[in-house]
Amino acid sequence: MKKVLYIGWLGFHNVGDELLWNLFAAYARQYAPDVQIIPSTPKVNWKDTTPYDAVVLGGGSLLLPGYMAVLHQAHEAGKRIWIWGSGIDWIGPNATAALLAGAKPALGSHFSANDADLFRNVLAAAAFAGIRGPLSEAVLKTLGAYPANVRVIGDPGLLLSPAQAEPPNKKEKTIGINWGTTYNHLFGQHETLVEDTLARAAKTWIANGYRIYLYTVWPNDRPACERLYRKINCPERVTLDRAQYNEQQLLHLLRPFTATVNFKLHANVLSLAAGVPAVMLGYRFKVFDFAASIGLERCVISTASPQLERDLLETIAFAEDQQRRIIAQYEAARRRYVPLLLEPFERGLFL
Repeated sequence: MKKVLYIGWLGFHNVGDELLWNLFAAYARQYAPDVQIIPSTPKVNWKDTTPYDAVVLGGGSLLLPGYMAVLHQAHEAGKRIWIWGSGIDWIGPNATAALLAGAKPALGSHFSANDADLFRNVLAAAAFAGIRGPLSEAVLKTLGAYPANVRVIGDPGLLLSPAQAEPPNKKEKTIGINWGTTYNHLFGQHETLVEDTLARAAKTWIANGYRIYLYTVWPNDRPACERLYRKINCPERVTLDRAQYNEQQLLHLLRPFTATVNFKLHANVLSLAAGVPAVMLGYRFKVFDFAASIGLERCVISTASPQLERDLLETIAFAEDQQRRIIAQYEAARRRYVPLLLEPFERGLFL
């Protein structure tokens, strides 16, 4: 039996990374039932590719030199490699803005010339080279590391299908807020300021007749969410959900909401998959990359915005008013990307 290593940030109970693995594993079982897929959990030495016939760099922001070096090692050993919706991250706000404007900023502080060579060689050698979004594409092109075989295929979370359930009879007047921490590694470098601003915006929404539902997608986010709950200080109108859910449970949970405001990237994917407009807190490059991939840049708010509270209030109003158009845009993007995400399975690239 052939063995394939799937590399992802797994084993840490992060719903986003786990749902990407769950989707990959489900399609691998469907298309290659005789192939054994090994996920890179903490117990697996994923840097040693010796036991495997193929290595897949999975979904997430894994287009990093360390992971690419592992793929290079595997390719040099004669193993098939492929990249499945991975993306770039950790580009700063100024360079992100430049890339969004179509410019080519200097990226030497992020990637060395050796890194660019490594990216170019690994991508060119991949049996399948699908990356997450147009900003990841722009970074690779700026580095001169975009061989002809590379394509934007979207985030693998776009394969997520809503749970089989009847749609709610009517939307609740509820705004879901996914809050957490990135240990201050966010645009603006002021997580507390963002949290305080969210609390003020939530109070305005409550005054306008909304309920607030706070939830997390990573256990480490709970303290931050509890702190936000205390800052809003309106227990009769705010629900703090401390439970840890999987992706299908979250789809059920979110479906009746009017809109959501999300800190973590895949909370946005889950919200949109549930038919609920997502206001995306652009805390790092990857959020802008995902939004650009589905044409919903209007729904992103940088956490470094000097008018963050006004942006939150205006974008929630926009999301509620344009709910049908936003979800239609998401579904159109999903239809475009699903065949690309499934292509390596259908082509039998495990074999």
